[in-house]
Amino acid sequence: MLQGLGISEPGEQIYRLLLTGSVAEAGARLGLAPDEVATALAELRASGLVEEYDDGTGAIRPVHPNIAFGPLLARARVALRAEEQRIELASATVEELSALQPQGIAVGSPEVELNRGPAAAFSCLERIAATAREDVLVLAASGPAPGVPDPTDYSPVVQLAVSLAERDVRLRVIMLDSINYLTPLVEGARRMQQAGVEIRMSPTLPVWTIVVDHEYVVTALDVADHDRGSMLVRTPGAVAAAADLFGRCWRAAAPLGEAGPERAIGPLTTAQHQLVVMVVNGSKDEAIARRFSVSTRTVRRMIADLYEVAGVSGRIQLAFRAAKLGWLDGSELDRL
Repeated sequence: MLQGLGISEPGEQIYRLLLTGSVAEAGARLGLAPDEVATALAELRASGLVEEYDDGTGAIRPVHPNIAFGPLLARARVALRAEEQRIELASATVEELSALQPQGIAVGSPEVELNRGPAAAFSCLERIAATAREDVLVLAASGPAPGVPDPTDYSPVVQLAVSLAERDVRLRVIMLDSINYLTPLVEGARRMQQAGVEIRMSPTLPVWTIVVDHEYVVTALDVADHDRGSMLVRTPGAVAAAADLFGRCWRAAAPLGEAGPERAIGPLTTAQHQLVVMVVNGSKDEAIARRFSVSTRTVRRMIADLYEVAGVSGRIQLAFRAAKLGWLDGSELDRL
């Protein structure tokens, strides 16, 4: 128990017994040889835990714990603070060394680069904004862009998009039409549009994807966790596939602020229809929030609006009402 203060186990045992008995009794009770007792007593003397009586007999008595351990505890605390300072210094050094490591880590070949973590992912976005020359295609799927921590704050990405447009780089972005539920996102989209960014809206998108100058493609490492970072791929096949996916989504999407006749499904918009399918299939609010890139609070408001359109007050009623109105068919159940 006292080894942290420099007291050995035999020394602690003898000190404990000295508080209620003599040295001879302590040695006998512990089964220690005379030389072991002498070593332990020397340790206790050096630590200030025992002292001799003033009567000249050489007898030893223990110093009261409240007096004896004060200096030992004080030294231990000083040593602990010094160790903490050494650890803090080592931690700062590790951070400094990490800053020297390139953020992009090649995997197998120069054609693939991992940007692990939000800092590296956002650095990749900054590099795109600074170096893209002609054309950038973006699928702004659910959640924030890789490297952006706040799912409701697109301002860092908006600023990068505006800087691209100001350099006369053609930037086309497809955003989720669920941004209409979040005023800051709508305002950010309008700001990009005013700067010359071409924007269209889609009810769903698979994953954050950025095609740069048809030379490389950047995608989120994890659809559900953008803090993990992004991956950059330069292989022609991957770039062509991403560009083709963007083209298909672009043709099916509607301009910002326009619903488009092809997006109306009965009395519902495409986004409302998607919401109906997810609600009827029993999706949790959190899963719906990830799909639409909104908060769970916004999801509850979206569902309440849907109830009002359908004239119901609950999910079960909505399922029956949706089937009766022809909003669903059997193939859509449990599809998502």
